[in-house]
Amino acid sequence: MTGGQVAALIFAILLLLPGGCFLIFGIGFATDEQAAFANAAPGLLLIAAAILALAGLLFWLAFRRRPVHGGSEDAPPG
Repeated sequence: MTGGQVAALIFAILLLLPGGCFLIFGIGFATDEQAAFANAAPGLLLIAAAILALAGLLFWLAFRRRPVHGGSEDAPPG
């Protein structure tokens, strides 16, 4: 793994905690009609989706394979 892939992996793991917290609180507020912050549920879920999507992108960057021969990624094999 390159240094950039290691950094992407670390940041992706770090983003799982806030993304998961926003998701849990968003689901909790959405299912509890008597909660004082029930109107905040869609916003929390939107923030959770954005954070977890960024974490997914960083995981993809961390685990994608680089071309073996140093050519472009669009080059045909052979």
